[in-house]
Amino acid sequence: MNHYQEAPQASQESTLAILREGYRYIGSQCDRLETDLFRSRLMLKNTLFIRGESSARLFYDKERLTRSQAAPKRLQKTLFGVGGVQGLEGESHRERKALFLSFMSQERITRLVHLVEETWQKRMPYWQAQPPVVLQDEFHWILCRAACDWCGIAVSDENIPGLAHNLALMIEGGGKVGPKHWKARRARRLTEAALVQLIDEYRHQHARLDPTLPLPAFATLRDHKGLRLPSRIVAVELLNLIRPIMAIARYMVFTALAIHENPGCTEKLRSEDNHVFRHCFIEEVRRFYPFFPFLIARVRHDFVWHGYKFHKGWQVILDLYGTNHDAKRWKNPDQFWPERFQQESNDYHRFAMVPQGGGSYEYHRCPGEWITLSLLEMTIQVLTRKITYNVPPQDMSVNLTTIPTQPYSGFIIDNPSQRHSIT
Repeated sequence: MNHYQEAPQASQESTLAILREGYRYIGSQCDRLETDLFRSRLMLKNTLFIRGESSARLFYDKERLTRSQAAPKRLQKTLFGVGGVQGLEGESHRERKALFLSFMSQERITRLVHLVEETWQKRMPYWQAQPPVVLQDEFHWILCRAACDWCGIAVSDENIPGLAHNLALMIEGGGKVGPKHWKARRARRLTEAALVQLIDEYRHQHARLDPTLPLPAFATLRDHKGLRLPSRIVAVELLNLIRPIMAIARYMVFTALAIHENPGCTEKLRSEDNHVFRHCFIEEVRRFYPFFPFLIARVRHDFVWHGYKFHKGWQVILDLYGTNHDAKRWKNPDQFWPERFQQESNDYHRFAMVPQGGGSYEYHRCPGEWITLSLLEMTIQVLTRKITYNVPPQDMSVNLTTIPTQPYSGFIIDNPSQRHSIT
């Protein structure tokens, strides 16, 4: 006798429904079926959709699930690139990931934050000379400029807008179908080609750069056979550093939106000594506002979990937005309430709070979270203590059917001025 059952089926194919419903699709199906797990197909592949704290724990069980080669080809062709660390397994993955983690030391993160502050400071005269400023666009420019400098990539200020635009297309069009997807693929090709040229120039000219910076570190890295990585793969990995940094612009904009919509928090945020509240505010920004909607893994081998069969080779989709808004775990999940995090430790909610992934900060969580937390701390300090600005009337609605989403206006400010130097 089999002691398992198949997961409830939501529909034969879910691709179009996700495109229509966006961030709420998985949660709405879970609520309708009264379960945190259901099956359907995504892009014609058998898929199990999961939501919630216990589901997130399962998602990071490396014995049962793997994320290697799990991303659809369309995401590899746009968002992640082909041949990068996300597609590796075994020793190759561990070695490549170790190099990525070496860039996440506190010293390097502090250096990146300082570069962002310097770039923001240099950008202020432009803000003050222009008509109303769109923060989404400006944060893209600032983070792209700072990330290139942080990686050791020589890009002129004149070329930053084009690079930032192409990176934004990759982020926004990676999971799309139709023209937006093809624009994202073209942006990926153009950006990789430009970086390959810079990498080849570095290799041939033996330019003097700090060997621990990402560009020289990847350009001189040798694989397990003693061979240098092809220049295109080096370009892919450099983009796997720059692109996530630039994606933090969305969280920075959501932070500005949260400050604007919750004026009662401003004085607490402005207080130099109130580190605990600022941390709680940042965590609530990342829980409450939508970032990327879900993560993808594959089933390594047949197994049974909570009485349901997981079939080898099937896709597993973890609902990030739905887990962060799970009413069974979070009190009033659709209310912005930073104080909720004063009652919980990071370890306690490490699988319930999954804005960029789950697990502990030491192991499974996205290494980019450390950079995110530092940049959002800096953003709060600048917006509440170092500059003043007005927020004119605009459409700040956040459309949950658009993936990834942002405030419709991009958050517009005008009349910016400085109280103190940003750096």
